[in-house]
Amino acid sequence: MTIKQIILLGPQYSTWEGWNASLVHYFGEEPIPYIPDENFWQEVANNVVQLPTFAPYYPPDPYQYEKWQEWVDDFIIAVNGPTN
Repeated sequence: MTIKQIILLGPQYSTWEGWNASLVHYFGEEPIPYIPDENFWQEVANNVVQLPTFAPYYPPDPYQYEKWQEWVDDFIIAVNGPTN
């Protein structure tokens, strides 16, 4: 599956719960877990990066990040491409 839409919601405009929910909403055909507890963000992110929808974009390893916001910023760049 190729991505037909870009990921618009950056971490500066959301909580982990909201960002995780939006990913589930927009990519509901994928088995993305919804775990609103921010303490488990790396587990959710690790599942996401392994999905066939996102893996071809070489998304960053969430276990290399301490904060979910930093990972999401880099994930968005990997999937959408650089903005400049």
